[in-house]
Amino acid sequence: MRMKNKITFLFLLFILISCSLSETKKNLAKEADSRVKFDIKKHNYDSLTIPEFFKSLIQNHINDFYIIDSSSYNIFCQESNLLSLDSTNLLNYFSIEILHKLFTSQTASNCSRGEIINIPYQWHWVDPNPRYEIYFTNTNKLLKDTKPSEDFVKYQSFADIDRTPYLFLSDLVDSDLKYYSEFCDTFSTFGWCSEREMAFVALITLLDFEAKVVSEGNHSWSEIIIPFKLSNGLFKYFQANVDNTFNSIKSNEILKENESKWRTYFGESNHSKWYNRMANSKTELNRIKFHLASNQSMERIEKDLVKFLSKKLTK
Repeated sequence: MRMKNKITFLFLLFILISCSLSETKKNLAKEADSRVKFDIKKHNYDSLTIPEFFKSLIQNHINDFYIIDSSSYNIFCQESNLLSLDSTNLLNYFSIEILHKLFTSQTASNCSRGEIINIPYQWHWVDPNPRYEIYFTNTNKLLKDTKPSEDFVKYQSFADIDRTPYLFLSDLVDSDLKYYSEFCDTFSTFGWCSEREMAFVALITLLDFEAKVVSEGNHSWSEIIIPFKLSNGLFKYFQANVDNTFNSIKSNEILKENESKWRTYFGESNHSKWYNRMANSKTELNRIKFHLASNQSMERIEKDLVKFLSKKLTK
């Protein structure tokens, strides 16, 4: 009788172990499937202008960003009665988010950068000026010891110039990382709040968004009017405040009757009108529109973006 009980016990133990192993295998299979499902594809780019490159970058990775931030997007759509699966809504929402993630820093301190690209925040018009310690990587010459180009003849040196949208963006897509400083390492382009926002507004304007730079006190940010489709097929318009210094996006509905007032207000700063003239300058926009991004820079930015996405998706 005891032998029979022992055999029964061993038989049950064998079944339990087998079931446990089977369940473990299933869980491992699920994890493997998950890793395959979230594997980020690296894309190649060739012979694209600045707007074409960023448009392609968004299209190639919009699904990846949706996986990361689908809950926030779906809540936004649900609260606003928007069609969450509408292709235009998805594109508009994630175009702004992706570009913001690429261009933002974290805070208004020297060398602050975002999670994807090293575009260091750099103070300007202060003493001592941190830009006086930046070198050109190809000549090892300080910017403060370099005469600016004809576009900036009123400035004493290259370190003194206000970095306009074309300069900011063309540097970003140059084949080499053009700049170096002891504290910021090597980087392709740089700027403080107004310079970042002028470039951001110019680029998203070329991607068919309506945008402006707002400047109040000693700070600037971008504001964008974004249309979203409602479940009844009509459109609702939102004002997105994008801060590419402090890494934030806030969106609120804007009523049609308030849009004209929005278009004429640029903030209380004496420089705000100049920022918007530069961001919407036909000369600046045309130069950006037809400027070819180097293949090296596109590969570099794609690589940095894939690294960022892979890290987010494995958390």
